[in-house]
Amino acid sequence: MKVILNAAMGFLALAIAIVVPASAEEKSLYERIGGYKGVAAAVDDLVDRLYVNKTLNQNTAINLVHEQNERAAFKLILATWVMENTGGPKIYFGRDMGNGHAHLSISNREFDIVLTECKTTFYQLGVGEKEIGELMAGLEAQREEVVTAKSN
Repeated sequence: MKVILNAAMGFLALAIAIVVPASAEEKSLYERIGGYKGVAAAVDDLVDRLYVNKTLNQNTAINLVHEQNERAAFKLILATWVMENTGGPKIYFGRDMGNGHAHLSISNREFDIVLTECKTTFYQLGVGEKEIGELMAGLEAQREEVVTAKSN
């Protein structure tokens, strides 16, 4: 398998590396997670989880974003990022990971919390183990750009 795409999405966050299977007949990760309907369901669940996560909201910058009441817009931009970075349509219109998260001063702990919320969402929606592994590896690959807190 070869990595053909290294994602650059906004936090949630987050970025996903696409792994091309040895067999050209295997579907893209986007298709295997249910296409736009699967992505929409996952993003809808995940963003709702992130907005009410008390630990994440202790970060003043993250809490401020959540208080701006732009949840629907965040869901849209995150969904387009996920679609594009899993082999779906090239429709993401947001900022790169570094610029999208620099002002949030995200710590490694907060990044880990987001990964946990992602995994919870994937399990709850019945995403397969192989796909979860690919999604989590892609997200982890974005840690360096997303984590900007001075002390982690």
